[in-house]
Amino acid sequence: MLLINFLKKASVKISVSLSRVYLMLFLFTISLHSQSPRHIADSIIEASKVKGIDSVLVTEIAKDFFKYCYSKPEVARYIADGAVELGKEMNSELLESRSYNLKGIFYDVTGKPDSALVLYNKSVKIAEKNKDYNGEASILNNIGLIYWNKEELQKAMNFYIKSLKIFESQNNINGQASNLNNIGLILTDLDREDEAISYFKQSLKNYKELNNAYGIGSNYTNISRAFFFLDRIDSSLYYNKLAMKTKKASGDYRGLGITYNHVGGDYFKENQLDSAAFYLKKADSIYTAINEKRLRLTNAKVLAKVYFDQGNYNASLKLNKLIYEALGESENDTKFDVTTQIADNYHKLGQYQTSNKYYVKALKLQDSIFEAKNKVATQEVFEKYQSAEKQKQILIQRAELAEQDLVIQKRNYQLYGLAFLTLILGLIGFLFYNQQKLKNQQLQKENELKDALIKIETQNKLQEQRLRISRDLHDNIGAQLTFIISSIDNLKYGFDIKDEKLTHKLETISDFTSGTIYELRDTIWAMNKSEITFEDLQTRISNYIDKAHLYDANIQFSFNVDNSVDTSKTFTSVEGMNIHRVIQEAIHNSLKYANASQIKVEISKVVSNLVFKISDNGKGFDESTVRRGNGLTNMEKRIANIGGEIQIISKENQGTQVIVTV
Repeated sequence: MLLINFLKKASVKISVSLSRVYLMLFLFTISLHSQSPRHIADSIIEASKVKGIDSVLVTEIAKDFFKYCYSKPEVARYIADGAVELGKEMNSELLESRSYNLKGIFYDVTGKPDSALVLYNKSVKIAEKNKDYNGEASILNNIGLIYWNKEELQKAMNFYIKSLKIFESQNNINGQASNLNNIGLILTDLDREDEAISYFKQSLKNYKELNNAYGIGSNYTNISRAFFFLDRIDSSLYYNKLAMKTKKASGDYRGLGITYNHVGGDYFKENQLDSAAFYLKKADSIYTAINEKRLRLTNAKVLAKVYFDQGNYNASLKLNKLIYEALGESENDTKFDVTTQIADNYHKLGQYQTSNKYYVKALKLQDSIFEAKNKVATQEVFEKYQSAEKQKQILIQRAELAEQDLVIQKRNYQLYGLAFLTLILGLIGFLFYNQQKLKNQQLQKENELKDALIKIETQNKLQEQRLRISRDLHDNIGAQLTFIISSIDNLKYGFDIKDEKLTHKLETISDFTSGTIYELRDTIWAMNKSEITFEDLQTRISNYIDKAHLYDANIQFSFNVDNSVDTSKTFTSVEGMNIHRVIQEAIHNSLKYANASQIKVEISKVVSNLVFKISDNGKGFDESTVRRGNGLTNMEKRIANIGGEIQIISKENQGTQVIVTV
């Protein structure tokens, strides 16, 4: 749960405000580092005056403000103050409003959200008065960010929606993209991930239209997080890899570090510990280089857990101690978790006395956490009591007023009753006239409804049976296969086995069992879906190719989908599973037998058919003499079962092609 909470909070926030926009759009260098903060700010304000036009002034000052906002906050503060005074001096309410917004951002960045809200409210009133719609929308979005950071999600959502409506009215695509993204993040926090993904994809479309690399990369990251919380790790990995590619190209190294961290979390959830450790270490390298201490700390928490699960207890212990030392006095919840992990590490290392000391520390932390929460709960109860007393007095006053109104209302009701009775008599005649007609229509609808209910009930029973079978496969067979792998590993590392044949045999059994688990997951994946989208199938194939590449890094893989293919197409679970299995088997055969240097997977459309082509440049075989095994026979049966055709073309030393037509 701690890991999930950490990953959820790692999602990327995008502000629509001028602050966030200018931060990405402008790079400005000046040689004023040796001067005092006030001198630097005064020089910038004086240099900006020559621009003359309000809108240009706003842009120039904001550009310089954000140059210093995160590195030298005091300079940014003096810039904002100077801009406010300049706006008053020039009698420019546009400049004055935007300057209050900048100063509010300074307070937000330096951890004073209440002061920031005061300035934002002041700024938004001036913007409304002067019909500065884009400025107003940006400020509303900034207010939403403050409430989001306070975890007041409903208030945050209200401000985001207000901001979005204004940006839509102004046809501000960039503003809309940022708002849609922020709404998606709120929905993710509310565990409404499917809706969140829809908003993220709308935002992604806008950012692609603007060719905004930062926004595109952030959306990929947020989509991956939503899939992570839906336990769709294959899709999460797919979008994380897109984010990785985009952030590398745009030079967003902080975002790249976050993506590496997310990929490590994906692999950790899949229990692929070596891959998880690899990407978490890459994230740590970036965080160290850019001096991101808090992100490095949260990354280290996950890496310590990976080391522990790998059995590298010394490395896990070292990391957890560093984390503990870096935590602040108020972070008791996290300290409790880290202290417990330190105790677990010492226990695994056989240092039981030291382990017990840390368990005692953890219990003390737990007691202090409980005491703090109990104080908060007591205060809340008292406040509710006071509120209830006030409400009681209000109700008494309302009751007295209601008694006075009741006398007047009784007289009115008598008149209303006579008028109502006359109306009812007229309606009764009309109702009798239509009664028979409505009755016949109702009977017809009831029969249609019964038929529909029977169909729904049948479908529900089939779905329940399918889910029950998939749970049984996962809980029983999956657990047993995992137990076999664990038992083999215990045999390998628990006993000093010197017989190489026996060791090889155990490794073969372990690999075969791991492969069986992977195929079992694919089967469960297909069984849990009434239909499989083209995107699901494409993601599944892409991830299998990535894993196949780990088998032999010297083989060049390529996976191409022709533009003519309708990616909105859906398959039944049987169709999707059979196509996926056949492609898996074809790639596996190329890896195992072909001795190839290139393997290609291509999807295209021929007339109204969908064609999947898997080819390699390996040694091939003579179709007339080769002995057909179960693999080729099973491939043909799978495609025949879904009404398709499969063609295998091969010649010695000329490679092999497997062509599936659906």
